[in-house]
Amino acid sequence: MRLPQGSRPPPVPLIPEAERTPALLIHLSPLLGFILPVLGNVLGPLAAWLAYRDRSRVLDDQGKEALNFQLSVWLYSFVFGLLFFALFSLGLIGGAFGAAAGSPDLGAFALFGSLAAFFAFFVPLTLVLWAFPLVVMLLAVIRVNQGRAYRYPLSIRWVR
Repeated sequence: MRLPQGSRPPPVPLIPEAERTPALLIHLSPLLGFILPVLGNVLGPLAAWLAYRDRSRVLDDQGKEALNFQLSVWLYSFVFGLLFFALFSLGLIGGAFGAAAGSPDLGAFALFGSLAAFFAFFVPLTLVLWAFPLVVMLLAVIRVNQGRAYRYPLSIRWVR
């Protein structure tokens, strides 16, 4: 949507001073994932959103944002893990069939191909999937500390 020439975009709603600390806690709650691996990063925002959603519309909105983003990251990680497991397994199975067919070179090629895919594809993407949510969470904390609401990128709107 284009704005008419000379007009300004609507102002970003400000978070009142009294609601900034709870909003910061909501956005920092995914750090629970360091204590409870696998689901802590989702349980933290869920608990924070449930605790603060009735206090104000802003806290309800920011809680949904944090929860939706963590659910999305969890889904992306799960799909990535399944895809990697399937591809890695296919490489190993292909190598086993090649070795069983009497071609040990084919078996070694499949094994090293699977290991190369692990180090060239899986490790870097895992680092991105680990670091990206932390960076975005810090950006959310900075924005909320300035009194502005934050919208997470690449977030599927599960909870509306």
